[in-house]
Amino acid sequence: MAETVSLNLHDVSQKILDMAPTITTLWLQEIVISMETPLTIPRNFAEKRTVLLARYLVEDVDGDMQAWSLDMGEWLRSQEFPFSSILRTYQLYRNVFWRVLRPELQQWSLAPEEMLYLETQLGKAMDESVFWAVYHFEQMINQELVQKEETISYLHNDKLTMLGKIAANMAHELRNPLCAIEGFLKLIAESTQGQDKLQSYIQVVMHEFENLHRQITGFLSFSKKPILDEVYKTVEIGQVLYDVELLITPRLVGENIRFEKHIEPCTLHCYEEGLKQVLVNLLNNAIDAVQTRTNKSIRVISHCEGGWLRLIVENNGEMIPAEIVENLFQPFFTTKQNGTGIGLSICKNIIEKHNGTISCESTEESTRFIVRLPFSGDRLPAFG
Repeated sequence: MAETVSLNLHDVSQKILDMAPTITTLWLQEIVISMETPLTIPRNFAEKRTVLLARYLVEDVDGDMQAWSLDMGEWLRSQEFPFSSILRTYQLYRNVFWRVLRPELQQWSLAPEEMLYLETQLGKAMDESVFWAVYHFEQMINQELVQKEETISYLHNDKLTMLGKIAANMAHELRNPLCAIEGFLKLIAESTQGQDKLQSYIQVVMHEFENLHRQITGFLSFSKKPILDEVYKTVEIGQVLYDVELLITPRLVGENIRFEKHIEPCTLHCYEEGLKQVLVNLLNNAIDAVQTRTNKSIRVISHCEGGWLRLIVENNGEMIPAEIVENLFQPFFTTKQNGTGIGLSICKNIIEKHNGTISCESTEESTRFIVRLPFSGDRLPAFG
């Protein structure tokens, strides 16, 4: 097409170069007038764009156009301008450019095909500069997102590492004295046979001892060291839930909470104490969640399908905001005044060691914690 145009492109290129200062001044003024977000572009950056457009008519400036777009994009990103504002500046430039150039071209009495050629070539150059600017801006944004994700992952792993170290220390500091306490409790129980009142006291102490042992074992799930008593066995989910219900019944009765179970029979190969730890934690959280309700209600539902057990712990407490739901299972995240933020993260750790998943859904009507566990197929490896 270039051969059919009689217009001297070098003359047009020079004319645009001569008008570059005027175009730049008007562009910067238009930005100040039209932009809601204050945006001041350095004049050397702004004027170079017009220079590149002029050169585009007579030489290959693709490399220079990319370099300018990169420099411009980096500067705009460093100023943290919104992407919409950046695109708006390019739109304003196009309007100013043609408002200045068209009257000059009309004085040359150009033929329609010559005018079309110029508009096509210059429009292509403008589009190229916008493309490269958007491309480089997008690359910078993606790089920042990757860096943020790496930082978040590092901090998360750092928390887990710290929990592991604390857990290992707890194993040394707490489990030895607890074993001694358990041994003496058993001796006392044997030596007080027939003393019903004393035996009932011992049973209460043993019950609380087992609960404490379960809490410590759950916390130790963060430790990378093997824990000898974490052994898998086949259990019936209904029996597990019955045992857990016994533990929370005093709270359910004392706080007048309606408790429902809809359990589909199912056998599961799991670490029983770990699964009980998860259920006790979820149910205690559910009890805490319904405190503000007049009619307090908690339901446990289990359903087996396709080799998976789906276990739901549901309460009618207040809705949990979406931004909180996203962070519920993160270590040390808590919304409770005296919470530690490790209960749900322990639950997640235990469930994932069973090759399962745990999630939360919350609406105005109810909040549900959903546990999915495999109940058929190959046996799982020993815990730890």
